Amino acid sequence: MKKKNGKNNKFITTAEASKICGVTRTTIVKWIDEGLLKAFVTPGGHRKIQREDLEKFIQKQGFYSLKEKRKKRILIVDDNPDDVRLIQVAFLAASDKYEVYSVSGGFQAIYKIGELKPDLVILDIVMPDMDGLAVCNNIKGNPETKHIKVIAVTAYPSEEKKKKVFACGPEAFFTKPLDLEALIKKILELLK
Repeated sequence: MKKKNGKNNKFITTAEASKICGVTRTTIVKWIDEGLLKAFVTPGGHRKIQREDLEKFIQKQGFYSLKEKRKKRILIVDDNPDDVRLIQVAFLAASDKYEVYSVSGGFQAIYKIGELKPDLVILDIVMPDMDGLAVCNNIKGNPETKHIKVIAVTAYPSEEKKKKVFACGPEAFFTKPLDLEALIKKILELLK
């Protein structure tokens, strides 16, 4: 962060800290309120964090360093372990650039998205508990997660289902069995 005069800014806002840590602003405020992250409150009521205090906090918590670029996070939401493994294996060679996580249900997905703040979600539409349409609507309907890219996938394509899927706002739609090469190409395109 730089001031207009070009010198490094010693203080970081909670919004800037949330981008650096890959969490919501609310999480940063919670960490401050719980005494985990040092900050001070301005006369106007804004919390400010010293850059070096954030760096120490990140290192203590085991997060990446501020000097490192955060890896892109991909969350696979699918109850079929074979499909999950297929995608995970495709990203093994690029583990220096991507972190791949997976969950097997819709409710787990909502929790994991809040915790992880992924850059992209590969979302199976037909799942037990909460279906992918509900998860997609939750992602795209929330101001804090609507920027997350969503790729919807299903083994049961029909024109009616396609219409329902596209109504919830994913960036792409694939049918199973997955064309892995096309899927990887789309993932890389969306994560640029």
